[in-house]
Amino acid sequence: MEVREEVRKLALPLADETGFELVDVELVVQGRQRVVRVLLDKPGGPTVGDCASFSRALADRLDMNQTVAGSYRLEVSSPGTDRPLTSLEAVERFAGRRVALVCAAPRDGRRRYDGTLLGPEGSSCGVRTEDGTEHWFDWSEVKSVRLAVDPWEEVRSARGRGATAPGSAGRREHGGSR
Repeated sequence: MEVREEVRKLALPLADETGFELVDVELVVQGRQRVVRVLLDKPGGPTVGDCASFSRALADRLDMNQTVAGSYRLEVSSPGTDRPLTSLEAVERFAGRRVALVCAAPRDGRRRYDGTLLGPEGSSCGVRTEDGTEHWFDWSEVKSVRLAVDPWEEVRSARGRGATAPGSAGRREHGGSR
């Protein structure tokens, strides 16, 4: 099984236990260092303390199960305002919002569609572009969907809650002798 999926299997029940939505798990290589990045969300967004607590609990599970061999850095953070939508359940939750959808393969000479998120309908989701045209895609054809950032909405939102930007917290270095 792929390391990313193993991390997801350990993080998902922990997220459920602690009241978070597990948005995504990424395994990336930055130079010679491997980074395990876990994106969490909850109503109102996770705090730095939430991310740090989750990071400690997940690190213990990862180390106990020897999920990631060797050294790695664990990052737990909020998905931010341009969060990825990684399931049809997320599509349903954010239907009506502005998104950027990228297809795995070009359709009609293009891969990126910007507009209003539609759906889901069965195993499909759609985007209504500025010209009013609806473009529908089977979920298997979709490479990525991200919420579009409206900078004015960010300014309005920050004024209402204090200017704290989403970021990453709970970074932890892990050295392994495995």
